[in-house]
Amino acid sequence: MNGMLLNDRKVFVGRFKSRKEREAELGARAREFTNVYIKNFGEDMDDEKLRELFGKYGPALSIRVMTDDGGKSRGFGFVSFERHEDAQRAVDEMNGKDFNGRQVYVGRAQKKGERQTELKRKFEQMKQDRMTRYQGVNLYVKNLDDGLDDERLRKEFSPF
Repeated sequence: MNGMLLNDRKVFVGRFKSRKEREAELGARAREFTNVYIKNFGEDMDDEKLRELFGKYGPALSIRVMTDDGGKSRGFGFVSFERHEDAQRAVDEMNGKDFNGRQVYVGRAQKKGERQTELKRKFEQMKQDRMTRYQGVNLYVKNLDDGLDDERLRKEFSPF
């Protein structure tokens, strides 16, 4: 059944895993990362300069600055270390450092789906916080005279 088309959409069928199980799996993988994402280093960066910056943290399997069609840096790249410890040290020591007048971000590289899930979770949390903060602040007032304007309403309700 896994991979079959249902209403022209390929479906996934697998063993159910609770959220706790999925988060535990993801957490274990996240703690053992070796691929590092670097951004905000400008257009003058190339693979060799990135190697000079991050090579001191340990052996790297690959170092790549992402470029546009013209070969110019897009301002971000990846370093894949052999060992997790080296990747963690690079993140700890390089994240937030100034490079050519810019503060660079260095962190664990995430897959697109993982990043989207995290962003969605953060957005939902912010939305929930906002709702909690303003809960009970809005009022519904009915049967108002048409001649009443916002200024008058504010004046009447401002003491409360």
